[in-house]
Amino acid sequence: MVMLVLALALAGAAAAVIDVVQSPLVPLVGALQCPGILSGVCFPTPGYAFPDVRTPGDCCLACVGDTKCGAWTFIGVNVAVVAKGPCRLKVANNTATPCADGSSGIVRNHTLPPHPHPLPPTQPPKPAPPNALSVLFLVVDDLRPEFAAAYGQSHAVTPHLDAFASTALTFTRAMVQFSHCSPSRNSFMSGRSPQTTETYNFINSFRDAGVGQNWTALPEFYKKNGYYVAGGGKVYHPNKPPDNDFPRSWDVYFKANGDDGGCRLNETLYNNVCPSDEPLSSFYDWELANLTVAQLGLAKHMSTPFFIAAGLRRPHRVWHVPRRFYDLYENNGTDPTAITLAKHKTGPTGMPEIAFIDNAWPAFAYNQSSPIPDRIAALGRWGYYASVSFTDFNIGMILQALDDFTLTSRTIVTLIGDHGWELGEHGEWCKRTNFEVGVRIPFMIRAPHMPAAAGKQTPQLAEALDLYRTLAALAGFPESAIELGVEGTDLSPVFQDPSTVVKAAAFSQMARCPQGGTLGPESACNQVPLLKIAYQGYTVRVDAWRYTVWLGFDGATNRGKWDDVNEIVGEELYSHANDTGTDFDAFENANVVDQNPLVRQQLMALLRARFYGNASAARVEGLTAVSTDGALG
Repeated sequence: MVMLVLALALAGAAAAVIDVVQSPLVPLVGALQCPGILSGVCFPTPGYAFPDVRTPGDCCLACVGDTKCGAWTFIGVNVAVVAKGPCRLKVANNTATPCADGSSGIVRNHTLPPHPHPLPPTQPPKPAPPNALSVLFLVVDDLRPEFAAAYGQSHAVTPHLDAFASTALTFTRAMVQFSHCSPSRNSFMSGRSPQTTETYNFINSFRDAGVGQNWTALPEFYKKNGYYVAGGGKVYHPNKPPDNDFPRSWDVYFKANGDDGGCRLNETLYNNVCPSDEPLSSFYDWELANLTVAQLGLAKHMSTPFFIAAGLRRPHRVWHVPRRFYDLYENNGTDPTAITLAKHKTGPTGMPEIAFIDNAWPAFAYNQSSPIPDRIAALGRWGYYASVSFTDFNIGMILQALDDFTLTSRTIVTLIGDHGWELGEHGEWCKRTNFEVGVRIPFMIRAPHMPAAAGKQTPQLAEALDLYRTLAALAGFPESAIELGVEGTDLSPVFQDPSTVVKAAAFSQMARCPQGGTLGPESACNQVPLLKIAYQGYTVRVDAWRYTVWLGFDGATNRGKWDDVNEIVGEELYSHANDTGTDFDAFENANVVDQNPLVRQQLMALLRARFYGNASAARVEGLTAVSTDGALG
């Protein structure tokens, strides 16, 4: 029997101390064997049978002996809700909730009742490759790459992420393909660019009719290849695709895609900034981390490899986290006293109007020439950094469980953000920009069988789109196992030699829907149908430059209006010469597009090939251009 006891302590401003105590698996007498028992976990799906047994072990055995049973929950005999008996057998399970007096387990996977969204016929899963590695997939909402060890930063307190960096390969120049939650996640979770998924906001998803109904999503790839696949939290954007793509992508979805209740009135220092005195158990991410640990405990005793994904919510607003994490940063109780602010608090010189957006925090109007007051900027950074530290604490719990369950040596661990985040640089706050700070993400992968990469940083350009192919290669799959249409580049050669160059450009884009007769800053497209999106900004990062062009967009063809120069409403070119990635504030502060016509011409051609032609043509042309013209790096 596997029993998990999680004792969490934080002494003063010190780092979290995590104690995971695991009792040995107790063999059960007789022919039937219970695969494992998770304490403190209940499966809320309805039961179909209620055997008269008095212990979790006997409830588990009752499920093992009933071929209809896929999962079970045993609720303590002293709990008032056990009118039908404490043992409940269930056909299947797709979620889990913490419960102090409950125990649960998964015995076998059964098909759920008819799904509300049509699914293509499924084939029996193939066996995983010999010696295939498991995957722990961690994605964090709104996390920018600001960790001391991995990215040369000193602002955020992240001891667990720093320790993880010492064992992982860190891609210091990794970019998402869209600086907004749903389009970005639809992209890297499907292995297709936002232009291919036709997802630019909160309306669409890659599973829409006529788009990707038959695509194999990233977790689905592992499910089709004999892995146990479980997810929890915000892995996909909520309901994009519907139902977290369950059951297509998952055997089990163990924590609903949700969030905390937000700031409490008596705790709020400013809009979204709220140190909390509530217990850890009241926080969504802490519950998610515990349930992820429980999934790892279950997977330890399986004969197949696993793909387990957890999507943590913080540092997404609101910054509602335990006070102890705010207190990791010097403060007087109501304000931080030693927070460093952005140096460049207004938009870049020569920046086109359409590049700037008001992201609704703080809750008053601001623009590229009128930055928010320093006190509010400091509060925003304080809330963000405290939330990053809370996420670090929860990730530390999950990573410690890998060690405690002796899974580390056979598990690939990937940690990414879903997009970047502005903390006052360029006068911007939050996301939805094409600036480097908006699209650059933490991108860290620990591959235990690739010791040459452990603790290294690589400046190799990378895209979140590359995750699909890279993880499959690292796990042991041949390239032929991946279906046609999956985009991105296999970065696994970089793990053999972190100085290896496998791609010369990283691409992103951003939609704009201006309101009020101007091109900005009120230009969000959150609920604008595809046919009514007015503009797209297409951006490319090469070694020494970032170039962005903003032009009219035709939703009917899902393409920018590249053939009409009159449709260009803005261009930006920023030098990244000598940029090591350690200073978030030193670059993209002066638009030099007019001073560099040759660079502008070549990078415009590269963008046109990528977004008006096809991805493979863009990559070939990009490699040629970058390697043959010294002006390009």
